[in-house]
This record gives sequence, structure tokens and C-alpha cells, in this order.
Amino acid sequence: MKKIISSCLGLFFFISAAMAQKGDWYTWSTGTTPAVHVTINGDEIVLDRTDPATKQGGISGRKSNDLEAEHLKIIKKVEKNDRTYLIFQSFDGLYFVTTLQKSPSGDSVFMYCADGIEDGYKGLNEALDGIKKDNGSNFYITLFKKEVIDAEKRKVPVSKITGSEFGTALQTFTDKMDKFWQDRGYGHFEPYHGFMNLIYGNAFANAFGNKYSKLSLITKELKTPIANYSNNPNIRKLLESAGFLKSE
Repeated sequence: MKKIISSCLGLFFFISAAMAQKGDWYTWSTGTTPAVHVTINGDEIVLDRTDPATKQGGISGRKSNDLEAEHLKIIKKVEKNDRTYLIFQSFDGLYFVTTLQKSPSGDSVFMYCADGIEDGYKGLNEALDGIKKDNGSNFYITLFKKEVIDAEKRKVPVSKITGSEFGTALQTFTDKMDKFWQDRGYGHFEPYHGFMNLIYGNAFANAFGNKYSKLSLITKELKTPIANYSNNPNIRKLLESAGFLKSE
């Protein structure tokens, strides 16, 4: 009887961990809308339209004429080490692995869309072998509930940021993305292109900390600090690196 109860409890927690990641989530993006809706269900991941990126436009985001929600059909799901590994296939036949892990607080999900697993496999078996090598220590984005967005509305807009704070945020963002690309081998097995807006968006939003509203990280609000502080050579260099200004 104890063995049966133990097995049932194990199955319950297994199902609970998998089900906990399903539903409606939001995360930060570099599109014209700073927060993007992400839906996870048993069959697919749905990314709402992430308008053309305002930063790193030549690298991140989808084609400018592809603005509808993107449906990523889940081909296979693997549960391992309190993580859910989702395998899907791109339009050109490559296999990608996206990993989901519930946060310790339980109110958000960590999404490893460019994990230690090398994305862009040519076959399903390669992707499954890659999952076995996952070390779980690489870059992730955070999926959160709508309440987080509502809380951001009550914060100070980024147009009020000081020059020192602006420079620090830009430097933090640049350092984070430099490390991201170093970890990824500068182009070797790049992440699925539809996730790039989210990767840049999370790094950019997190760079500004908790004082300023992440919902204000849009062109209209950013124009003020850019105009006020771009004469500073260091800030200008960082703005150029981030794709806000063209190099002279």
C-alpha cells in the first residue's frame, strides 16, 4: 500500500510540475510593445506578435511582414530534473529545444530558449541526446503573470532617469548580451529566431532594475534620456552598441 501511495504521489508531483507551466504568461520584448503574451499548452507554444524590434533590428526578431502570432508545435516533451524540455521544429527543418522550469517562488517560469543544450539540431535523436548534456546554468528569460505588468504601471517612467542611471543600465545590458553571445559561440547554434526579441527584451528590461517602469521602455519614452545624455561619449557609444544610434 505504501508503495502504491508513493507511486501516486510521485505521479501527482510529476503532473503538477508539468501542468504548472501551462497557461497565459508574459515576458519582455524589444518590439514596439515592451511586454509580449506567451501561451503554453500541451500541444504548442504561442508567441503573440512581437512587432519589429526597435533594437538590434538586424539580428533579433522575425521578418517585418510576419507579425501574426507564431505557433510552435511541440513534437516531443521530456521531463527531467524538475524541468520540462519541449522540442519543436522550425520552418526549415531544424529541431530546437526550449526548457521550462518553475521558479523557486512558484509565481513565474524560467524559459531557457538558448540553453546549454545546443539548439538547431538536424534530427530528433540529436535533440534528445542534447537534453542529456544540459547543465542548467545558462541564459534564461522569465515568464510572469499579468499582475507583474499591472505593478509596472505604477512605477516611474524611464523618461525621468538620470544620466548616471541611464549609463549604468546601458552598460549592464551590453555586458549581459556580450556574455550571452560568448556563451553561444558567436553564432554557433543560434537560438530560434522567434525568441531573439524576448532574449534582448529580458536583458534590456532587467538592466533598468525595479525603480523604473519596464512598460516605459519604448521609443517615445526613451527619446528623452537619449536626447539628454547622448552627448556623453560613453553613453553615445553604448547607445550605438545597443542599436539606438548609428555609429558616426
